[in-house]
Amino acid sequence: MTAFIDKKYINIICGQLDKFKWCKNNLANCRCPICGDSQKNRTKARFYFYESKNKYFVKCHNCGYSSDMFGFLEKVDVNLKKEYSVELWKEKNGTKRNKISESEMNSMFSKPKFKPKDDLLKLLVCVNDLDSNHVCRKFVEMRKIPKQFHNVLYYTEDFQSYMRKVDPTIPSRDWTHQEPRLIIPFFNKKDEVVAVQGRSLSMKDEANARQTLRYITVKADKSIERLWYGMWRANPKKRVYVVEGPIDSMFIDNTVAMVGAAAIDQVPARFVNTDMVYVLDNEPRNPQIVKFNQNLIKQGKTVCIWPNGLTEKDINDMIYRMSPKEIKKIMDDNAASGLEAMMRLNRWRKV
Repeated sequence: MTAFIDKKYINIICGQLDKFKWCKNNLANCRCPICGDSQKNRTKARFYFYESKNKYFVKCHNCGYSSDMFGFLEKVDVNLKKEYSVELWKEKNGTKRNKISESEMNSMFSKPKFKPKDDLLKLLVCVNDLDSNHVCRKFVEMRKIPKQFHNVLYYTEDFQSYMRKVDPTIPSRDWTHQEPRLIIPFFNKKDEVVAVQGRSLSMKDEANARQTLRYITVKADKSIERLWYGMWRANPKKRVYVVEGPIDSMFIDNTVAMVGAAAIDQVPARFVNTDMVYVLDNEPRNPQIVKFNQNLIKQGKTVCIWPNGLTEKDINDMIYRMSPKEIKKIMDDNAASGLEAMMRLNRWRKV
């Protein structure tokens, strides 16, 4: 059943892939998330998912990259790779799972009718309107998310059903159930919802909540090639900080978040000439983060290489003992590009 699981995770990751489509029952195509595909022709898509011997593999006919699904997910979404690994282990060891029909799994990802902001958000409850003892309200407050963002955060009791309202073409899946989630909407400059991200809730204790990060992103408008969070409120005339997750972007002024490493290939036009600092998580033993930083530096980007002695993994962790002003100063003091950035990265990395 490896091909079945592989196909399920292709359908999960496809929301982050430009020009994604199923060509046949066992063949999918998109622009390459590794090399960015053709820089001269944005319509070319030369990256393929294909089935062979009951497994799916990937191959780019532009850069030559090839891998199985484990290697691919490890490169583009390490958190999803972990979930994929667990599911493969469960399958191998005979753990039961819910059955999904082949017709559901093969649902093509045709472009859904775009829904305006009110149509999508009126199905949810705003965090501001939740009772102070509500699990989602407590979660948001435990994460110390600033109150000015509570009016753009929402809650749903049944994320699976809501997800299919956002994109009716999504098949029923056993990777999400009728579970409550925090909903983080992505807006465009017209204040329309173009995508939503569902964040799982865990309130056993602070440590557990920080260790069970589970994000699922669903596009409402599939014409959006790359997803960025917070661009609608960022000022391109000032320095913009780019972090890995929407929640981290809420603590520091003029900060945005990218969804997936491929987002750097398509910075919105009004930010092309902006002073941008890429701030990845403080995980010097994580080979994916080290590699991502290396690629950013090679592309001439400015990156923040966190100083030695800083133990917190990300900005949300840091906010428990530092002020936003203090964190911003650390980011500015440790921003570098070119040879200086590469030297700092080599001192910081521990892999």
